[in-house]
Amino acid sequence: MTKETKLPRFLLRENLSKLARDLRLLGYDAAIYNQISFHNLCRIAARENRIILTRSIGESKQKTDNHIIRIRAVHVDQQLLEIRSILKFDPSIIFSRCSLCNKILYEIDKKKIINFVPEYVLTHNSRFMICRFCGHIYWEGDHHQAIIKRLKYLFEEGKL
Repeated sequence: MTKETKLPRFLLRENLSKLARDLRLLGYDAAIYNQISFHNLCRIAARENRIILTRSIGESKQKTDNHIIRIRAVHVDQQLLEIRSILKFDPSIIFSRCSLCNKILYEIDKKKIINFVPEYVLTHNSRFMICRFCGHIYWEGDHHQAIIKRLKYLFEEGKL
């Protein structure tokens, strides 16, 4: 995926897990390292060229070479709006990452997952994606369009 290299990559604190999930749904690389010191977080962010997202006032004021953004909002939609200026809504990359573990998703033949999804899902969907890391299987369920509509509205209208 060539577009992926041009997108900002993020490193989030564990208290921003819902924001990480939404960034992944949008196609962004959004990593979370649980229970890690701020010093190590900065080292990882520098090595992997990531922007640090934190809710901590103290961390956001630290003198480092890292790009650090303090997220002030509590609600995930408001959090997305806080960083909207460095994001874009790109339908070609939306739903390209595992929302659970952040890895790239790959298309998988329906026949290979026949025993892993409900029969109703198999009969009503033709395209399936799988995370080769955690094994989670994705398809365009009822919630798919609702998620797209919500995210697109946030980016186009810029409000809740």
